[in-house]
Amino acid sequence: MIAPKAIIDSLAATRTWLWQDDFLRLATDCLYPSNAGVSVFVRGGDREFVVSDDGGAIDEIAGSGFRNRITDRQIRGMVKRQGLKVENGVIYSPPVSLDAVPAAVVLVANASKEVADWALAHLRAKVTRDFKASLSELLQRHFHDNLKTAKVIGHSNKPHTFSNVIWLSGERRLLVDPVVNDPSSVNARLASNLDVRMANDPLIDQLIVYDDAQEWSSSDLKLLQIAAPIVPFSLAESEIVRRAA
Repeated sequence: MIAPKAIIDSLAATRTWLWQDDFLRLATDCLYPSNAGVSVFVRGGDREFVVSDDGGAIDEIAGSGFRNRITDRQIRGMVKRQGLKVENGVIYSPPVSLDAVPAAVVLVANASKEVADWALAHLRAKVTRDFKASLSELLQRHFHDNLKTAKVIGHSNKPHTFSNVIWLSGERRLLVDPVVNDPSSVNARLASNLDVRMANDPLIDQLIVYDDAQEWSSSDLKLLQIAAPIVPFSLAESEIVRRAA
């Protein structure tokens, strides 16, 4: 049976706590990327206690829109240096004495925050696919019959594949090209669009749509503008409809 009063006495000076059933929930000073506070949970008996995040990092990642779940193996690589463990996404300490509970609280809270921070920086693949799928769905709603994937010949006579080509009246074509904040994506879309632009085909209009759910440097956006006009996804619908009119 956990000894809540002893733990509360040792932490009350710096922590907000909530006693629930067989565990103690402690609010910490750590913040997840969403600015939600990191809470940890203390369970145990009279002499030994286990501190965990109860899957808080996993919940934060899922709530941020990342559907590709982080694995225990990935988490383990980040927390094992602190002597922590993970099982089914829950980060937890080994059994510790009462005197070691405050230190375990700090370690688990920091580890949970760091795992969520890491996911925000690295788990972009699914977000990228969702952005491109959202753009495709938007285009399908407006231009279903005229939307194709097509190859376009650039100034270098190299064919470039564009997944969103809107065929308009008078044999005009509007190329709507999505780009995400990744060096390979930026470089690929820059090269393709610049080569097409240099061909000076009066029947081709170009528009690069960037994912403004991601943070962009002004230098990268200016670089893309060399190749084609750009628009953030949040404003893309009205701009695409205007250009297609």
